[in-house]
Amino acid sequence: MAPRFRLPAALLLLALAPPPLLADPVAFKDVTGAEVTLPGPAKRIVTLPQPAAATVIAVDGTSEHLVGMNPGSRKAFESGLLKKMFPDAASIESGIVAEGGNGWMPNVEAIAALKPDLVIQWGGRGDELVAPLRNAGIPVALMVGGGNGGTEELARENIRLVAHILGKQDKAEALFKWRDEVIDGIKATLAAHPGAVKPKILHLRSSKGKFTATGEKSYQNFFITLVGGENVGAGLGVQAEVNAEQIAAWNPDLIMLTAHEADAGRETILEDEVLSQTAAAKAGRVYKTPNGGYVWDSASHESPFTWMWLANLAHPDLFHFDLRAEVKSGFERLYNYTPSKEEIDAVLKLDLNAAAAGYGQFARK
Repeated sequence: MAPRFRLPAALLLLALAPPPLLADPVAFKDVTGAEVTLPGPAKRIVTLPQPAAATVIAVDGTSEHLVGMNPGSRKAFESGLLKKMFPDAASIESGIVAEGGNGWMPNVEAIAALKPDLVIQWGGRGDELVAPLRNAGIPVALMVGGGNGGTEELARENIRLVAHILGKQDKAEALFKWRDEVIDGIKATLAAHPGAVKPKILHLRSSKGKFTATGEKSYQNFFITLVGGENVGAGLGVQAEVNAEQIAAWNPDLIMLTAHEADAGRETILEDEVLSQTAAAKAGRVYKTPNGGYVWDSASHESPFTWMWLANLAHPDLFHFDLRAEVKSGFERLYNYTPSKEEIDAVLKLDLNAAAAGYGQFARK
């Protein structure tokens, strides 16, 4: 009789074990309506739109699934609090944009080397930004907004897209609930004071070397009007370069300077021969916009902070949001991180805005 062949016990258990469960495919539409199907939630993501990197981290609660980001995202990362909250993100590759490109032209070879499950790219800016990736067989999902215009609806769609990619829809719904609560609170206060004067507000996307004002098709227009202000740039479309004489003619009551230009402060207005004569400059109502996990004057997952900050400054007699407390609880919600008093000071740019009118309300009590 031939001897019986016996499997070792470990191999026998392995043979009898059920096969490993495979992740369910993830199917969704990107913001342009294109169908995207992945084998499972994306584990390796590359982001080309600047806000997308911070949004991925916020929705995911970690930086471990972000393997590549735009150099502009890295700049915001380095100047904001993300570097402190997620130190591991310092090693994320940012050399993913083609030399001589427009800021979003992908370096396909560099991106492919990262072996991404998915690349997030801007949509509506020309097929040349997308086709090279798809031709290389790299899955792509598109966001819409930024320089192509923006609305709160689009901002939410971009957040929802990231949530679908990561399989974290619950986090997106929690963020939408927060946004709704802040919007409803602001609208209720303004409705209770129908006679409140609308301050004329100017948002400058750039103020160093040139002045670029945002118009009625920008996301900035949404939050300016939300807080009961009048956007003096209405009529410019998304944005347009303007001169000092045009700004002086508008004579804004309040000027917001973008957080994207870390090296341009209030002096770009206050020390200008023409602009120092505007109502905003004379009243000290020129403000450098804060920067948390992302810059506050662009559409992002942190936008409710911007609305509360600007409401307090636009209507100091009507709004009294405790922004320090809001930042503390908000960062715990977004990033599972409790910022220190010093870190909240830095987010709110207390040093750059120390002499600005009404800014003492954001100082430590």
